[in-house]
Formats: sequence, structure tokens, C-alpha cells
Amino acid sequence: MAKRTVIDHKTGFTNEFITESGKDIFHTTQDVSPVIEHCKNIAENVKPGKDLRHVAEVPLVVYQRACREGWANDMSAWKRWLNNSDNKVFRTWQGKL
Repeated sequence: MAKRTVIDHKTGFTNEFITESGKDIFHTTQDVSPVIEHCKNIAENVKPGKDLRHVAEVPLVVYQRACREGWANDMSAWKRWLNNSDNKVFRTWQGKL
């Protein structure tokens, strides 16, 4: 097994390139703690408007997953993802979508 890891400190991405049993595997992870801190800051300091409000920040790795799985343009799938309690740290407004 050959493995190469590339870390991008600016974006928080860690990319692993693995060759195993003749197959190439590409695996990406992201340190989402800066995104979570940004969400906390917005939630504490930005008042939601009557007609428009900032509801969440989605980490890029989540968007990439949505693209791979085919739900990136499905608004009902995004609502399910955003309303899931496991993802509440990315919400900047706590109402139900």
C-alpha cells in the first residue's frame, strides 16, 4: 500500500492518496472547527431580518459529498441536512427550515 498525504493549512483540508490492491483511493477530510466558530460568531452578533436571514454555513467537504451523492441541487435534501440535530453546529439561525 502506497500512501501520500497532503495538508492544506489555509483551507483545513487533508487529502490522502492511497494505492491499494491496484486501486487508487482519494480521501478528503476538513478541519471544520473554523467554520463552527464562524457560525457561533454570526449567531451571536447578526440579527436575522424579517424577510432574509443567514441560516447556516456548510463546510466544503459536505458540499462535495452532496455533489458526489447527487443531492447538491435538492433543496428538500438540504433542509433535511440542516434540520438534522447532528448538524446544528453549522446553523446560524435556530428556526426550523
